[in-house]
Amino acid sequence: MKPVELFPFIKEQRQKLQENYQILWQEAEKIGKEYEQKSYREILSSPAKTVIINLYEDQQISCFIDAYHVEKNGTIAVCIDADGLPTLLGIKPSYHFYKRPDGSIDY
Repeated sequence: MKPVELFPFIKEQRQKLQENYQILWQEAEKIGKEYEQKSYREILSSPAKTVIINLYEDQQISCFIDAYHVEKNGTIAVCIDADGLPTLLGIKPSYHFYKRPDGSIDY
């Protein structure tokens, strides 16, 4: 069975849903890169939060930011989940990085 048969969207619908995913990914990545610049202590002490981005007059997307895990060596795992636009199969992008106590970043 071909993918087109599994996902019976017309080509324009698929393209729009893929474009939406790219928009969400770009915003999550932009916020992630900004968040990476924060100090280790800032990230460690920051509560989970949601950032709202106005794309158009009537369209907003949200990015949920959470430092969700601190490893034994002190490394913090950070996740930025983007939402607000329909995507193919409802799959939404997540930007992840790890901040070490020395301030270095890993992906």
